[in-house]
Amino acid sequence: MEANRQIGTRPAQPSLYRVLEGVLYSSVFISCCGFALAVETYLLAGLPVSLPMATFIFLATLFTYNLSSVQSILRRPGQRINRQDPAWGQRHKRELAILGLLSISMAVAVYFWFGLRVNLWFLLHLAVISVGYTVPMLYKKQRVKPLRSVPLLKVFLIAYVWAVVTAMFPLLDAGLQVWQPEALALFFRRFVFILALALLFDIRDYTYDRDTNTLTFPGWIGVRNTKRLSLGLLGLYAILLLSNEAGVVLWALLASTLSAATVVYFSAAHRPRIYYAILADGAMLLHAGLVYAAMASAG
Repeated sequence: MEANRQIGTRPAQPSLYRVLEGVLYSSVFISCCGFALAVETYLLAGLPVSLPMATFIFLATLFTYNLSSVQSILRRPGQRINRQDPAWGQRHKRELAILGLLSISMAVAVYFWFGLRVNLWFLLHLAVISVGYTVPMLYKKQRVKPLRSVPLLKVFLIAYVWAVVTAMFPLLDAGLQVWQPEALALFFRRFVFILALALLFDIRDYTYDRDTNTLTFPGWIGVRNTKRLSLGLLGLYAILLLSNEAGVVLWALLASTLSAATVVYFSAAHRPRIYYAILADGAMLLHAGLVYAAMASAG
C-alpha cells in the first residue's frame, strides 16, 4: 500500500492497473483468500460447503483489514483526504471506511439471517484481537500500543486468527466438536502454513518496523534467517500433510507448499508491496484452488 513518493501529480495509470490496485489494496483480494480457505476446509473435512459461512468469513475479513480506515474516519470525520498521496489507502481512506462499515453490517446480517453456529463469545475474543491489532486501546485512562507493536507477536496473532477463522469456523458451523483430533490437526496445519506466510510480511515491513522500533523476526534474527524459518515451517507443514492426507489431495497440497516456498525464497525487504499482495496472499488462494481442482478431477 506504500509507494515511492513523487513530486507533483501522479502520472496517469492504465485502467487495468487501477482496477488491480483497487482489488489488492481494498483487501478484496485477501478476503477472497479467506473465502477460498473456508471452502477448502469443508472439502478436506468431507462436509457440504456452506456458502453463507464462507461469505461471512469474506465480509469479516474485509472489515478487519479496513478497520484502521474506519477508525480514522470515525475519529476525524472532517479530515482532509490528499488525493495526490502516493499511498493508495490514504487516497481512498474514506471509501475504505465506507467499505469496512458496509462489510461488517452485511456480516452481521449473514450471521443472524442464516443462523450460523459459531458462538458469539468465541467470536468476541477474535474481535478483541483483530481490533487490538491495529487500534490503540485505553486501559486505566492510558493509551496502550496496538498488539502489532508487541515484540515478535504480530505473526503469531495473524496465524492464530486466520487458522481459527478459516479452519475452526467451518467445522463449528457444521456442528463438529473442534477438540476432536482430526479438527485440531487441521487447525494446526493451517496455523503452520499461515505462520510461514506471515513471516514474509515481517520481511516486507522490515524497514518500517525498524524505524518504529518494533521488534520482529527480521529485526531479531535477520532477513535471511527469517526466510529459513519460513521455509522450515513449510517443511514441517509438508511432513504434517504426509501423515494426514493421501492421493491427489496430498499432491495438490504439496504442490501449493512448493509454490509458497518459491515465493519465500525470492522474497526480500526491497521487493515492491505488490509482490507480497499478489504472490504471498495468492499462495493461500492457490492452496485452496489446487485442492478444489484435485477433488473435482477425482470425481
